[in-house]
Amino acid sequence: MVKHKTKLTMVGICFFIVSISTAQVPIRLVAGQLIINDGSFVPRADKYLSLTDTLDKSIKINPSDTTSLLSRALLYVQFNNLRSEPNASSVVALKNLTIAKNMVEKAINLKMIDFNLKVLRAQVYKELCYRFSGDESWKFNAKQIAERKAQFNAYKMMANKYYDDLALLDKDNAYDYQKLKVNVNYPIQ
Repeated sequence: MVKHKTKLTMVGICFFIVSISTAQVPIRLVAGQLIINDGSFVPRADKYLSLTDTLDKSIKINPSDTTSLLSRALLYVQFNNLRSEPNASSVVALKNLTIAKNMVEKAINLKMIDFNLKVLRAQVYKELCYRFSGDESWKFNAKQIAERKAQFNAYKMMANKYYDDLALLDKDNAYDYQKLKVNVNYPIQ
């Protein structure tokens, strides 16, 4: 009986490890942006619940797993981008994009060398700019507006820097990266 339980436990552990190692997001680089390549215009979060849970568990077990960090950050970005969450003032989308930014930066700090990670980093910062780009002067006081403007400008500077870097790294697609640069200014002066 004890041997049987041990074998079942080992099979369960092996199954969990295999599920983590095969948890890959089907991605494609299109016009300078990473997209989930599942055939849909806007990927649905509910379709990826099991993958999301697996990636979250993997990151909890091994916070230095750069592949899981990249995949999970991409899911955060895709489920909180302009097409999925068009309301620029969505607090939940901003929170999730901030989590994605932290995951991308952590993977970079862990020395992950992956071109897709560099593309995703620029994409995250551009999406963060969008979350601060609405004219919501009625919603914030002068101090909050100044803080939001500073945050927007910092994200804009980083997004544009990363798109310039990508244009140098991937000269064949430099035009796409230059088109993606943030050209708007913070709406409240």
